[in-house]
Amino acid sequence: MRSAFIRDSNWRTLAILSIIGLIVMYIETMVAPAIPDFIKDFAIPYNTAPWILTAYLVVAVVMTPVMSRLADTHGRKTILLSGLVIYAFATLAAGFATNIYFMVIARSIQGIGLSIFPIAVAIIRNQSSDQRLGFNQGIITSMFATGAVIGLAAGGTIIHFFGWRATFFTVLPILVLLIILVTRFIHGNDYYNDRSTNSIEGSNVHSKIDIKGAIAFSIGISSFLLMITNLNSQTTYSNLIVIGSLAAIGIISSLIFFYIEKGAKSPLIDLRLVKDGILLSANVLRLMSGLFMFAILNTMPILIRSPKPIGFGESAVNTASVILPFMAAYLIVGLSFGYIMSRIGNTKVTLIGSMVSVLGFTTLVLFFRSEFVVLISLGVLGAGFQLLHQGSININLVSTPKKQTGISFGISNVFYLVGGAMGPAIVGMYMQGNQISTKGIAGSFPSSESYILIFSTGIILSIISIIVDIVAMNKINNKDTKNASTFGTEFA
Repeated sequence: MRSAFIRDSNWRTLAILSIIGLIVMYIETMVAPAIPDFIKDFAIPYNTAPWILTAYLVVAVVMTPVMSRLADTHGRKTILLSGLVIYAFATLAAGFATNIYFMVIARSIQGIGLSIFPIAVAIIRNQSSDQRLGFNQGIITSMFATGAVIGLAAGGTIIHFFGWRATFFTVLPILVLLIILVTRFIHGNDYYNDRSTNSIEGSNVHSKIDIKGAIAFSIGISSFLLMITNLNSQTTYSNLIVIGSLAAIGIISSLIFFYIEKGAKSPLIDLRLVKDGILLSANVLRLMSGLFMFAILNTMPILIRSPKPIGFGESAVNTASVILPFMAAYLIVGLSFGYIMSRIGNTKVTLIGSMVSVLGFTTLVLFFRSEFVVLISLGVLGAGFQLLHQGSININLVSTPKKQTGISFGISNVFYLVGGAMGPAIVGMYMQGNQISTKGIAGSFPSSESYILIFSTGIILSIISIIVDIVAMNKINNKDTKNASTFGTEFA
């Protein structure tokens, strides 16, 4: 009887946490079709608009390891609930934003809520048997892709008929319901019972949070992103001073961060895991997948909604329809990833994903003015990005010692979020530096050159990903050969 109750409880937990993943991704993609509206309503340049997508990612980058550490010391349910409440209030605030500063602050606070995802994964991992772990993680990953698809479709419709503010207000009741469900059905003792052990990270869970490292890390990331957004602004003496200052602040903050982490008893990021050759390759690939994903989500709404002949001149609803093949392919590949991986292996999956990405970006460079070709190309890119994303996660999981899986996954997530923050910043840089006007329509819009630069950069980075894939394959093969040799010697 008790075992049946435990099974029911596990399924409820999986369902609730999966819905959280779905809703979080829904919220983050529902605003994508509204990017041109933000630019118009807030009267902001194209290199500022990406901060609406980037702000919450920057905060999530810093807060992900902090929230994970808090979960270890104060209980996962407590921190999960706290993150959800903060996320709900920030979502409500974003709906009332009247300027870019208000919106960026609200989106930054949402980043705190976004950082609870690794906690949800840790809860699932703690309840899952080894046999069910892959299945449960696949369910959560699929819900993220599902939320993205629903977000684009529903977001475009809501924006078209009710305006972008309604996207935030309509999702608020669901967040409140999730808070109630977590309070009622997620039992803290189920995940808190191993606080006295060091099984998760191999360190004392009561250790202090690395506040100094978090501050240095956030300053460094923000400085580099601000530098990128200013690179293609007007080349003036004052602008060069700004760019140089931001670069200097970013470099100095990064050096300070590494110095702090080396001496920290409980570092924000375990540098030993970052330095490992295989894990570093996997994390670079995950960074690329985040960069590609958010660059496309920032680029396509502007291309699709810009007036003809500069863009397609479509509405917010049609914007979602054009992007839908991208997310549909992402979802389908995600659902079938277990089968794909079992057939060809992790490193070959990421290699194929990188090659497919090269193909998708190449067709966009050549034919981005054709709406039909864009539809096909986005479907190709969605499949490629998902193969790259999931393959890099699995390389990380199978190459990390079991006792360090949790913290290693957290580091991998940080790389993904950093890439996600870089993508929109690069897109905004190109769009702000290459604009054109069209007769009879006020204002200026990104020119063809900006899109060629964006998609060409995608090709270059995809080729770099292929190189990283090959390096990872060689390191894994060498490691397997060494282990086999050691086993043979011991057996003899």
